[in-house]
Amino acid sequence: MQHHSVIIAGGGPGGLGVAATLEGWHPRFEGDYEFPSPEVQTFARTHEQNPLAFDPHELLERGHRPIDFYRMRHHPIQGALPLEEWTLKFTKNDRVDWLMFTTEGPGGLWNNTPKEQMTLGPAHWMELAHYPIGKFYEQTDRDRDINALIHRNDLVPYYQAFAEELGLNDHIRSGVKVTNVSPADENIEARFIVEAVDQTTGLDIKYSCDYVVFGVGPRSSIRKLDAHGTDQNYVSLAYTHPEDYPGERVMVVGGGRSADWAAQELHDAGKIVVYVMRQKPESHLKLINESQFLPYYQRWGEILDGEQERMGLLYESNVTVFESGGLATISTNKGRIQLQVDHAVVEIGGDPDYEILRSYSDLTFHAKRDNFRFQLNQLVVDQATFESVDIPGLYPAGYSAQGTGLSVIGFHAGCFLIAGDILRKSGAI
Repeated sequence: MQHHSVIIAGGGPGGLGVAATLEGWHPRFEGDYEFPSPEVQTFARTHEQNPLAFDPHELLERGHRPIDFYRMRHHPIQGALPLEEWTLKFTKNDRVDWLMFTTEGPGGLWNNTPKEQMTLGPAHWMELAHYPIGKFYEQTDRDRDINALIHRNDLVPYYQAFAEELGLNDHIRSGVKVTNVSPADENIEARFIVEAVDQTTGLDIKYSCDYVVFGVGPRSSIRKLDAHGTDQNYVSLAYTHPEDYPGERVMVVGGGRSADWAAQELHDAGKIVVYVMRQKPESHLKLINESQFLPYYQRWGEILDGEQERMGLLYESNVTVFESGGLATISTNKGRIQLQVDHAVVEIGGDPDYEILRSYSDLTFHAKRDNFRFQLNQLVVDQATFESVDIPGLYPAGYSAQGTGLSVIGFHAGCFLIAGDILRKSGAI
């Protein structure tokens, strides 16, 4: 059984940032920069050449959040910094022995988003500090605004270029799904056993390691619709592009941002859309009205202001049965109805796959919600290191870690807390 010091589960931005830091790309602070707090400013100057070496608990003891300490060096202002003004730099050091397992490859779940998907925030929110997205745009001759939203056809190549630029690809195993993390037996000189399956060959594989970075992503376990007949050939459990759904009449089942995207894009492609949601209309309208900074929600406003000849909205409703031939039964607040559709798209989101940690009982979760229907249970962690309070040596990364918020800009700096703690414990710094 192969052993590695660190195994990273997941190839999304949460895991990639940790991988780059463990590969030896350590941050340093240069030039003129200023923290809002004079106390933190003095602390930063003292440690600016090796900010991974100090114990972040020192910041907590002073009343400052360690993740904000690093985030403010990456994002010191609201907009994007020009490359020549960056004061966060990196020095290449020796690597730690790490290995990454990912089902989709660099970029994680972004590899499986709809073909025309745009981000919810500007491009520079999506970048990892080790390789600025502005540098990626320059190197690939992309004429893009880094303060604008970014298309998934630019974002996925960015994450792929990130892995190539920083020398990560030799240690990334794509097409591999982690299925279980458990304590190692006493006769094995390791803390964890990580089990996985090769999705190409179907072979089970097993590794031992001392640390696990849990970065499987917020949709690694897709929710299941409580309805009969979801295996009918006209039912799709994910949305990609209007051309992938034959016929004129398409039902969308959901209610979150992904379902909103699908319904709006299908409508604008000329389909007749029936959008089935469990929520009340005022909840949906609140999201649309508060999201007008996003182009596709501006478009939603236009659709709702129009005659809606091809957009039917069924609120407080549930699909109960998909029958052969496209007949769907829906329970509404006014009774049961049946609709004939050519295709049905189920976009009800997902959750982090905590079943991977089933060997550990009584895990502590923090229920995190935002005002825009993004919700998940996060693992409770030490806010100085992001180490799980329940599983020593396991580090939730990305959205699954308590204290990151639910914005992508919120968790990127967590890679320095995680990698720094592993580096200090392993004696590498």
